[in-house]
Amino acid sequence: MAGLDDLAKRLDRIAVRVEGNVERAMKDCAQVVLRSAVEGTPVDTGTARSNWTPELDRAFEGLFPARIPGTMGSTGDANSVATIEAGAPIIEAFDIGTNREIHITNNAGHIQALNDGHSKQAPADFVRIAVIEGLATVRGAKILDD
Repeated sequence: MAGLDDLAKRLDRIAVRVEGNVERAMKDCAQVVLRSAVEGTPVDTGTARSNWTPELDRAFEGLFPARIPGTMGSTGDANSVATIEAGAPIIEAFDIGTNREIHITNNAGHIQALNDGHSKQAPADFVRIAVIEGLATVRGAKILDD
């Protein structure tokens, strides 16, 4: 039956587009979360900012020293750039046919205290703010083409 075969082919093409659109939305969301978390993290030596690490399908378990060591926030911007640049290719490598999750973790021992508002440099809950910003970027994402 040509009618059913045509329908099946059309549905296959739609499925491929939907998967591609979902993949792009996941990458866009993760990039925004990474950037927001990094830039929202208070900085002294650079260690906390340097430890935001994306990983596919599992949480990163390591710990980095400051990418660009400093004191009193002197290398905050440089650590932000280096951390975001290091994480971006990992997020872009996400493939919906192979991967299921993008984890963005920070294993710095003091990250929870910073997120709880321990530093006057950033408000409490900057991690939650980063997630909200990421979700906002995909809220209007077009998943199914017209």
